[in-house]
Amino acid sequence: MGTKFFFILVAATICFSTSSIAVPAAHDQVTPQTESRLSHAKELLGKGYRKSVVRKSESTGDITDFVKEATRKFLPKRYRKSSDQVAQAILDSADKFHFDPVFLMAVIQNESSFNPKRLGSLGEIGLMQIKPATAEWIANRYDLDYKSKKTLLDPVSNIKIGSALLDKLRHQFESQSRLYLSAYNIGAKKVRSMVVNKKIPKEYVLAVMKRYIAMYSAFKVDGDSKVRGEIAFHNTRNLTLKKVKIALNGT
Repeated sequence: MGTKFFFILVAATICFSTSSIAVPAAHDQVTPQTESRLSHAKELLGKGYRKSVVRKSESTGDITDFVKEATRKFLPKRYRKSSDQVAQAILDSADKFHFDPVFLMAVIQNESSFNPKRLGSLGEIGLMQIKPATAEWIANRYDLDYKSKKTLLDPVSNIKIGSALLDKLRHQFESQSRLYLSAYNIGAKKVRSMVVNKKIPKEYVLAVMKRYIAMYSAFKVDGDSKVRGEIAFHNTRNLTLKKVKIALNGT
């Protein structure tokens, strides 16, 4: 791949049910989890971070309640009794691998619409649509519990394994978000081949990042976490993309 690297700039307008925007409290402390979240956001958005809705959340503080309420809303009704465990798995995995938990939510929403029993056409299973062979491989590398493909039907196990896979790809592609996200979708080998042939992957990245921005638009809406969760659910189903620019940086 040489010394080239890629970043994505996303500017989006999102349809949501209220125009009132919360004003961050000046006294909110920035926790290590918030610092990690924002650091990953900068990695994801590159130069686009400066004008993004994510930057406006810098002083908003803890995102935990939003993740819990949004997860409860995203999960199909028959699975909502496990929403606390699913949300905690997202938060724990984000903390462990220094991901933005909203990013993990965007991946899950794009992959399975938060359906823990979703089965893909190529053998993918569960929330993060992982193939059994990949799950076994990554579980061995990260010392995670994996007994059979049925393990992937457990949403907590699925999130742990899927997040570990993203961490592995993130390291392989030197934190180049566009590449490690694409590799999650089509595999690292294919992404490397596409980069060599100057066929830069973008469709999957845009699909995830639109959801990521939509969720943050909900997080900034004035109201409690339940209201924000409702709007996040609405936003990811009513996306209006105003401008998307893919930029190449490096020599």
